[in-house]
Amino acid sequence: MTAHDDSGTHFRRFLDAAGHHGPAVGLTVSADLPDLGPDTRLRTISGTAATTTGTMYSTFARVWDFPDHFGRNRDAFDDCMRDLDAPDADGRTPAAIVTHITQAHRLLDEDDATFTWFADSIGFYRDHYRDVGRTFVLILSTSASRVSAVRARWDRAGVPVAGLDNFGER
Repeated sequence: MTAHDDSGTHFRRFLDAAGHHGPAVGLTVSADLPDLGPDTRLRTISGTAATTTGTMYSTFARVWDFPDHFGRNRDAFDDCMRDLDAPDADGRTPAAIVTHITQAHRLLDEDDATFTWFADSIGFYRDHYRDVGRTFVLILSTSASRVSAVRARWDRAGVPVAGLDNFGER
């Protein structure tokens, strides 16, 4: 098994665990994710494009194609995040919904209050999708030198983070 194959196995185990009661946030030093399968709906966001509440709303709205009437507030964001499994143009619905945030050390780094709310919301979205037979995860990518700081920030928010470079380790 190659290192890339091993990485893919770690990611698939993480998705499976998150689809039950495992952590819904994973952390990796890889900027590129392995193939997560055809039933996965994946969108990538740069943390540098989501450093404030407003830029986070705009970035998520753009990459996840929120409706034009998106109200740019927490309630509207929650509503849109719970609609990510809507059928695509071909009528397919995903088994897994993945938001990949590169440069994760920059995510909401100018707005700690929104970060805490956002971090806490990930479990809410995971539970919503789990209850309808789907998987929802957030995958964070950052440099090796910033892994500890990213993990500490999520820990302070009370959100467990799975290490994806060696899944099963916390």
